[in-house]
Amino acid sequence: MDVVKEVKLLKYQMSLMKHMINVVEHPFFMFVIDHEFEENQVKVFLKILGVFSCRIKGEEIFEWYQNDQLFSQFNLPLDKLYASEQPTLEELKSVVAKIFYQEFELEYLLYSLKKQCIQMEVCDFFLQRLKIDLK
Repeated sequence: MDVVKEVKLLKYQMSLMKHMINVVEHPFFMFVIDHEFEENQVKVFLKILGVFSCRIKGEEIFEWYQNDQLFSQFNLPLDKLYASEQPTLEELKSVVAKIFYQEFELEYLLYSLKKQCIQMEVCDFFLQRLKIDLK
């Protein structure tokens, strides 16, 4: 099969999958598909949310969340990422920009994660900061 046919087939299959995904139950997955995020982008972002969770709670960062090699692919400053203070909204915005290379409403990303029960406390933490930032 030539490349053009393969791409058309993949687009069609993606379209079918979008119809199969229950947006109410899996809004983050739909967000990922709609914005054409790559697997490594999603992996690194979810790991960083785990790091942020530890930092928000004032806990030591779990080894499972530490992945220097993956983080360095996106030029993320490890010293800031592993800092002991709570993450800031500016830090989240910077991380998102470095990972996803595109603009979108951060609020929608956070709500999609929260609705899918992914790092809900982290999402609430940043959603509250977004509300304060908008005032």
